[in-house]
Amino acid sequence: MAIGNKIVSLRKKYNYTQEKLANKVGVSRQTLSNWESDLTSPDLTQAKILSELFKISLDELCDNNLEITCKDESESIFNDILGKTIYLTFTDDYFDGNINSETPVKLINCNEDFIKIECTNNKKSVSKLIDINLIDALRVVEEDL
Repeated sequence: MAIGNKIVSLRKKYNYTQEKLANKVGVSRQTLSNWESDLTSPDLTQAKILSELFKISLDELCDNNLEITCKDESESIFNDILGKTIYLTFTDDYFDGNINSETPVKLINCNEDFIKIECTNNKKSVSKLIDINLIDALRVVEEDL
């Protein structure tokens, strides 16, 4: 469903007139009419307001069913930094009292699902296996030149 049709459908579901919805979003009724006719589209700020009013995500508003899979590339990304010291940032689903985004770890090995890291805990070297899906970001420690 095009964004215009989606706006019409949601506007009617919430019993808004074009005038009332336009006022809530901060645009003219004509602008809203142009969105509904798919002549123009809301900008990101306006789309965010619409998604909040209709209690849906921006993806739902845009009917964005695009699925991006990076799994194949993630292995090569990790392969490029094997043996380097990195900092990891994890999703909220991962908790380890010994590792956080301030803990330097060494990347030992990887495959398509997991990375193996090594860190020092109380002067003792510890190896851990971490699911790639639990990693939000990483930062490589720059080497001394």
